[in-house]
Amino acid sequence: MAAVAWLHPHAIPLATRASLLTVALLFTAAVPALAKASTKPFQVVREFLPVPVVPFAYLHLGLLIPLVHPASYDGVLEALDRKLLGAEAQQALYSLQLPWWLADLLTLAYSTFFFLPVLLLVALLKAADPYLPRVASTIIITFLVSYAGYFLVPAYGPRSGVASERYRTLPAGVVGAPIRDFLDHWEKTKTDAFPSGHTMVTLAVLLCARRRAPKLYSALLPVGMLLIAATVLLTYHYIVDVLAAIPFLTLSLGLARWWCGPLPRSA
Repeated sequence: MAAVAWLHPHAIPLATRASLLTVALLFTAAVPALAKASTKPFQVVREFLPVPVVPFAYLHLGLLIPLVHPASYDGVLEALDRKLLGAEAQQALYSLQLPWWLADLLTLAYSTFFFLPVLLLVALLKAADPYLPRVASTIIITFLVSYAGYFLVPAYGPRSGVASERYRTLPAGVVGAPIRDFLDHWEKTKTDAFPSGHTMVTLAVLLCARRRAPKLYSALLPVGMLLIAATVLLTYHYIVDVLAAIPFLTLSLGLARWWCGPLPRSA
């Protein structure tokens, strides 16, 4: 990301280029230094170091994606959805009226996206799980693979096109509208529909939790299912974005297994 930014000095402000380079250098220096950490405080830093870096990277993707791939594939994805669902079913989906309480519930679930991985890592840390590094690596790799997908197939999602009216008229509810407005303001990367990173990361968290923290998995499962449903019902993603998350996640899990080894079930 830093390299892309510095290769386009006229498109990216100096402050942004400097921040990307600084974070890249600090992260590159910290990783090998912490790799053999033997004391618990340094081990905690090692496993949680990516936590602020992942959203930092995401917030800057919106500046970089148009420089690498200045296109929008919304028309293609919308057509694929229409072929998959049929024109009538697609129209019905984007005409579906949600009660305010369901819109609020889905919005709350959708907003837990970055918190679910952190919750799992904290739970494994408290349990002194020896496979915490593998879980952390699996989740980080899943984030990065989803980001690569945004560069390959930039798309805004149905809320910016075919379902724009539906998105604007979602029930305000009690907390739904303020949360959606907050997310719209702070999520600077808009061409992040394909694949559904929300689906990829949520499924990765659930898979890891099922293997290493079964009790937590039972608590996270309904939240995760609501989150994935929200990606479509709140018009953030096309159906095909959610389906594409499966092969992209399979790639992520394969890379994680190759890099870190398999993740066994807890005893």
